[in-house]
Amino acid sequence: MLDCQGKAARFTGVNWFGLETSNEAPHGTWARDYRSMLKQMRDLGFNSLRLPWSNAIMRSDAKAVSVTTIGVDPYDGTNPMNGALAGKTPLEMMDLVIAAAGEFGLKIILDNHSREPDAYDKEELWFTVKTSEQQWIADWVTLAKRYAGNATVVGFDLDNEPHGASSWGTGAIATDWNSAAERCGNAVLAVNPDVLIIVEGVSIVGTDVYWWGGNLSAVRTAPIHLSKPEKLVYSAHEYGPEVHDQTWFADPTFPASLAAVWNQHFDFIMKQGIGHLLLGEFGIKDRSAYSGKSGQWFDTLLKTVGATYSWTFWCWNPNSGDTEGILQTDWLTPQQWKLDALKPYLAPMIGQ
Repeated sequence: MLDCQGKAARFTGVNWFGLETSNEAPHGTWARDYRSMLKQMRDLGFNSLRLPWSNAIMRSDAKAVSVTTIGVDPYDGTNPMNGALAGKTPLEMMDLVIAAAGEFGLKIILDNHSREPDAYDKEELWFTVKTSEQQWIADWVTLAKRYAGNATVVGFDLDNEPHGASSWGTGAIATDWNSAAERCGNAVLAVNPDVLIIVEGVSIVGTDVYWWGGNLSAVRTAPIHLSKPEKLVYSAHEYGPEVHDQTWFADPTFPASLAAVWNQHFDFIMKQGIGHLLLGEFGIKDRSAYSGKSGQWFDTLLKTVGATYSWTFWCWNPNSGDTEGILQTDWLTPQQWKLDALKPYLAPMIGQ
């Protein structure tokens, strides 16, 4: 992947969720100032932020809750915290997060995490009864126009973790995620030709079942075609046994066996020069979990992809049940062992 000056660049960032939840605001803004948290991300060495959102924040009745606008931020002393967020809609809050991220040199990947708040695990497809495919595309086009020319917003992750009924390359119009991604991606590029179009995998291809959003195996026979092919980035999500104790964790040759598992599902894209790949989510809570397999998985993954892929670690928030986050429950103190593991693979800040 190249920046606008033709120099090699990689995203090595973190996810900060909340805008896709019932709060309709970045989580932790009840304890910290939003600018201070972005500053801390930069100070810890991350160069990018994957920011989940739901289509609900685009509606006229969207309302943010649990945002504190009084008190002193414990990281940089901002007083009062979140003053600029007072009275703002969720979409206006997104604007402010993006503006501050730009000030600190962070690049933003917008991630359409769900149509309804807190519904990422209930929505298999990219559309629902309430949010049609037409509306889903229209919302993306609205954001593409809103941030056109904004050097901070560099990527649109079109749909988080298509799974279940979502298919790839079967010819089924209603369920083929690859075709929908092309329709949406081309609509976005028509109004904002600079943004990267990020396309995740599905979970099931034929009889092969993998992580939600992680199965890109069908790219071999049905690659994504965009009007600007150089703007395409494929994306996979990858987790260890803490999220689900998959069959491959029981392989007698684990963790060496992981290389073949990853090559089958996504690593071939990089190895065969098909395109660039963003590991959009991967995270860990406890290295010692599952008799140490959790830590073995994590170390092997970083050694395999950490210095070549782009990636955004899951997550900044301490309140992610399966993985916890970079920050401890005080929303201030980092989990140092996680930072120590990621640090060798951090890329430089990305130029304008």
